[in-house]
Amino acid sequence: MPEIETERVRLRLFTMDDLDDLARLFGNPQVMKFLGLDCKPAKRDEVEIALDSIIRHWERNGFGRFAAISKENGAFIGCVGLRSFEGTAELVYMLDEPYWGKGLATETAEACLKYGFEVHKFERIIALTRPKNMASRHIMDKLGLKFEKENTAFGIFVVQYAITREEYQRRFAIENK
Repeated sequence: MPEIETERVRLRLFTMDDLDDLARLFGNPQVMKFLGLDCKPAKRDEVEIALDSIIRHWERNGFGRFAAISKENGAFIGCVGLRSFEGTAELVYMLDEPYWGKGLATETAEACLKYGFEVHKFERIIALTRPKNMASRHIMDKLGLKFEKENTAFGIFVVQYAITREEYQRRFAIENK
């Protein structure tokens, strides 16, 4: 089973034992400010359905979202990974509020891009966010994703960013010189 380690975070597969942590994350109004259909905290039964979907996504697709665990203290800090959106790999990340502004979203999302391009050989990975979510857009910019277009996803107006494997490899080669 896949597991990824970054400098500060261990990414592992979700299990149903993660329900309490995920419910806390999805229940935080600040975390959900730009997420979900209505930008409101999710109820526990909704989170249970989401967690089951996350687990089944791995079974169906061989990739998905990871539980992000702090290496420093073993705490659950969020959810990051790739999911299938209309046949394309989509980068997703959601960290709990105490972990914002520390570069952890960028660190873990970059590891997921590497996993997608190097292990799964995806040709392209996209990321979606609401237009006013400037923190998420900043992360996308730092990762080398470029604004591609405005789009609608699940009935929500979003902006879509993307990066190709070639762009990722070129960027990665430059950073490691």
